[in-house]
Amino acid sequence: MNKLYPYHRLSILIAFLVSLTFSVSAQELAFYKGVVFKKNSPVTIALVSVKNLSRKNLEVVTDDVGAFRIQAAIGDTLLFRKDDYTPQIIVIQNYSPLSVYLQAVIHLNQVTVKETSQQKAMQDVMDNYKKKGQYYTLDPSVMSVLKSPLTGLYELFGKSPEQARKFRQYTKEENERIEVARRYNRTLVKKITNMPDEDLEDFMFNFTPNIEDIRVWNDYDIVSYIKRSYAYFKDNRNDYKIQKLN
Repeated sequence: MNKLYPYHRLSILIAFLVSLTFSVSAQELAFYKGVVFKKNSPVTIALVSVKNLSRKNLEVVTDDVGAFRIQAAIGDTLLFRKDDYTPQIIVIQNYSPLSVYLQAVIHLNQVTVKETSQQKAMQDVMDNYKKKGQYYTLDPSVMSVLKSPLTGLYELFGKSPEQARKFRQYTKEENERIEVARRYNRTLVKKITNMPDEDLEDFMFNFTPNIEDIRVWNDYDIVSYIKRSYAYFKDNRNDYKIQKLN
């Protein structure tokens, strides 16, 4: 009988572990139901956005009595968000109906605790992924895979590390959005331009600067950008109308 060379054995092991990982991680979607309440209150909240961060294009809103129904699998991450409430992030652990409680935003001298609470909630989710041993590192090196094939392949192809990577990307984008909003927001734009409310949404959607600009601009640069952009927007208003769905 021909003996297998070490790298042949490694290839067979890798192929087996990859197939095992994918078979274990493949979970069918199911419909999860729940109700969103105002925290410390029996009052339900309508029109809350419920988004499955682990799946593309899966988002619903709660109905008139705060109820929702969304497709998800165990391990998926749901984001609950509505204006004037602190976003809530929940990782699905079982098939039981969900009761979700949103904290109303507290206003302190026009500065809210919403952003800080949201950032803490996102960090708590990442910490929870790691605390439960669902990943060691989200970016394993080639050498680490070779040294420990089982661990390395799980880090590369496992369902939980993949969910953690998706959530890490969402956290990065959301933190950048918060950073931009601290210096460029509706209140500032309205104060500088005094534009009609019906134009504000269209303007903010089309003329919000990116994070790279915000990090290098001083306050004068931001004000100048708003004035220039609004002058252009007024002359080309029809080209920047957001198409709204009925």
